[in-house]
Amino acid sequence: MAQFLEVKNIYKNFGKLAALSDISFSVQEGELVGLIGPNGAGKTTLFNVITGFYRASSGQIFFKDQEVSQAAPNKLAEMGLVRTFQIPRPFRELTVHDNVAVGTLFNPERMHRTHLSPTEFVEKILEGVKLLPQKGQLAGNLGYGNLKKLEVGRAQGPLPDLLLLDEPFAGLTLIEIESLSEILKGLAAQGLTLVIVEHKLKELMKLVKRVIVLHYGKKIADGNPEEIARNEQVLKAYLGRRWSKPNA
Repeated sequence: MAQFLEVKNIYKNFGKLAALSDISFSVQEGELVGLIGPNGAGKTTLFNVITGFYRASSGQIFFKDQEVSQAAPNKLAEMGLVRTFQIPRPFRELTVHDNVAVGTLFNPERMHRTHLSPTEFVEKILEGVKLLPQKGQLAGNLGYGNLKKLEVGRAQGPLPDLLLLDEPFAGLTLIEIESLSEILKGLAAQGLTLVIVEHKLKELMKLVKRVIVLHYGKKIADGNPEEIARNEQVLKAYLGRRWSKPNA
């Protein structure tokens, strides 16, 4: 498999605060990876660094073997690296259809290679995220669960190769989580590489094949869900310093 994303020795400081310290990992094409850690672990900061919203204090980021450490978010989107946000950010006065259509402006050449008309392309995305019946509604009129689906749909407009999702399950009911999980599994089955930040660990572990764990801005574990669930350092990070095996 091709190595799509490589994060090498990333540090991010905010004044005297070290938000990220020596973070290194790689993601290969087609992987479905979870990124977890307690509150304040540095997960969203790392997403912001990878996707060009923050500049790393030091270290390098490579995407498709090109260094992108200084690339802007729109340039990364053109290259095929796209992210979602924890709180959906739709164009509330546009329709669901037009919200997705806006994303196609970042990669018109890729859309042309699909051999679909712009309308067919957008409707295919909406069908995939189970929002085709709502295509004519204003985004501002959607319920929260559908806004989360729309966030995933909007991110597909640029036809990404790598999609980073920031807490897609936050604020959703169990039924809504199951529905969104099926959508994400479908995208992975189509070959899209996914990296997901999420606090709902039980639901995430059912979805991903590999988990990276951050704690106080450092990577403390990297393995499959079963390994992570048994990792003593991870359990201590989540349950506190008093955790020990006899108390498990």
